[in-house]
This record gives sequence, structure tokens and C-alpha cells, in this order.
Amino acid sequence: MKHRHTVSLHVAAIIGLCLPVMLACSSMLRAEDRPVSIVAARISGHIHPSICRTKSGTLVVVYKGANVLMRSRSTDDGATWEQPVAIATSAKRPDVIRKVKKFEVYPGTADTLPDDRIVVTWNYIADDKANDGYYERALLYTVSADQGRTWSKQALIGPVEGKHLGAVRHNVLSWNGGRWLLPLRVGTPRLFDPKTGELAEFPLTEPNGKQHEFQQVVRTAKGTLIAMGAVLLRSTDDGSSWTAIEDFPAVPVPRDNAEGRYLTVLADGRLLVTWGVGNRNKGLRYNVSADDGRTWNNDSTLVLLPKTNVTARYYSARTIRLDDQFVGTVFMNGQGVHFLKINVNRFGK
Repeated sequence: MKHRHTVSLHVAAIIGLCLPVMLACSSMLRAEDRPVSIVAARISGHIHPSICRTKSGTLVVVYKGANVLMRSRSTDDGATWEQPVAIATSAKRPDVIRKVKKFEVYPGTADTLPDDRIVVTWNYIADDKANDGYYERALLYTVSADQGRTWSKQALIGPVEGKHLGAVRHNVLSWNGGRWLLPLRVGTPRLFDPKTGELAEFPLTEPNGKQHEFQQVVRTAKGTLIAMGAVLLRSTDDGSSWTAIEDFPAVPVPRDNAEGRYLTVLADGRLLVTWGVGNRNKGLRYNVSADDGRTWNNDSTLVLLPKTNVTARYYSARTIRLDDQFVGTVFMNGQGVHFLKINVNRFGK
């Protein structure tokens, strides 16, 4: 009994010495390799999670609920999340859309404006094609001036020549004069002035004259515009001219419409792309450019959560900068909406 007691004491001592290290490793693992669930339930359909960060560090995730947009907030870099609540203004049918039996609230994106307000876009879709061919897809938005707690009344963008603009599937880029660059799913991107309601085309044309649509457009630390769609394009003159970038690692594959990719400008000026392929994708892929988007580290793609289902279509996943050292990725799968915090050192140089 004495011998057993002595062994037990030795084991307890070893555990006591190792416990701080074990806890530290466990903490690191949670932050780096174990996602935090914002929604932990079976989900399906057009959930489309989007994420943004305010200047105070509040994270806001917006996704589709039961024909209403839902939002959740985190004030601790994604370690914990508030219980999701509805953005009530998103459930209202706009006056320009007639009432039909078949309708859908279709999510767009959440972005932080230069004045720290949050703008959220979505579509109200009315589908009566089976009855008389009627189908409308109005583009709407709402704004929060208090870190995502409350939201303004819905407002309409467009229509143009009697036609609604449809979906905004990628981030809204703030432009000069208080305007927003809207990367429309169909058609030429548009510059929108929320004060006047005016819309202007923003041509995204290759040297061969090909007009692109459905692009995510970001501005790098050097002021360069990068537009990511079926082809990666680069402009150093505010979009007046564009050149194609070769050997981009996150190219779309057959039967994948390039929605499951996202560009993020890191604090050190590098450009990060997050991506996956299709609905059966496993893991999150990351690659960086250190020369303003010209070239990419094709031989050193980082794959995180390689055994985890990540629905990569419908613009999941999305990555935002948290601070100089960390980024956060929101993604979805059949089991919910999740968030992963990652140290940027893991991306290489």
C-alpha cells in the first residue's frame, strides 16, 4: 500500500508539473485548430455566412435564418458568440415587390464602412413564375451604427431601367465620395451613392475587351485593386485598366462557380486567399502573395481542418483581419456556422 501510495504521489507530481504545459497546448489548439460554433445545429439552404469587424474589435456574423437575416456578435476575437438574433428589417417585404406565396430572403454580405457603420445587403425574392411568370429579386440594404445591435429601415438599391440588380455575393468595397462598389452576381459591377441613390457602371474589362462580372474586389495596402472571379485581375489605376494574373492557386475547377473563395488584406500588406471547392470540400485552404498580388506561393498552401466538412460554395469561407497577428475565418457545413482564429505566421511569407 505504501509503495502504491508513493507511485501515486510521483504520478500526481508529474501531472502537476505537466498540467500548465498541457493547458497551454490545449488553449493553443482551441484557438488554432478547433473552430468555435456560432450555430451548432443542422442547417441547409442558402445560409451564406458573412463577417465583418468594427474598429473597436466587435465581430459581426450575418447569415440566413427562417426567411430573415440573423446576426451574432463577438467581443473577444471570436472565442465566444452572442445568441443569434434576427435583423427584423430584413424580413419585411419591400413595397416594390408584390405579395406572392413563394418568396425568399436571400443573404448578401456584411461589411464595415469607413465611419465604422456596418452595412448588410440581401435580396427579397418573389417567385410566381409558375402562375404568371412573375419573378423579382430586389437588392436591399440596412445599416447599423451601434456595432450591430440595432439596424436602420431597409432601403432599396436600384432598379436600373426597370430591372432589379439581383444578388451581391462578395464584399461591398467602400469608394471615394461615400460610394460603395457593388460586385453584382450578374452584370457589370456598380458604384452606388447611398445619399442620392445614383448608380454608375464600373467596367471590369480585360485588355481583350472581355467584360467580367461576379468579382470580389479588394484594395491592397499599396492602393492596387485586385478583382477575383473566373480570372484574377489587377489594376494600378483605380480600375481604368486591368491585367490578368497567372498561376493563381485558387482557380475555379469544372462545375465550381468560384464562389467559395475570399481575398483578405493582412496587416503586413500581404494578400491572403481563403478557399475550398464545392459542397464536398474538406478543410480550409490558405495562400498568400507578398508582392501586391503579382505572384503567389503555389508550393506552400496551408490546409487547416483537413478532415472537416467545409461547404465551400455560396461564398463560404470568409476571412477577416483581427489584428496584426491573427485573422478569423467564418465557414459553414451541414452541422452549423463556425469560426476559426488563425495566427498569420502559419501562412508563411
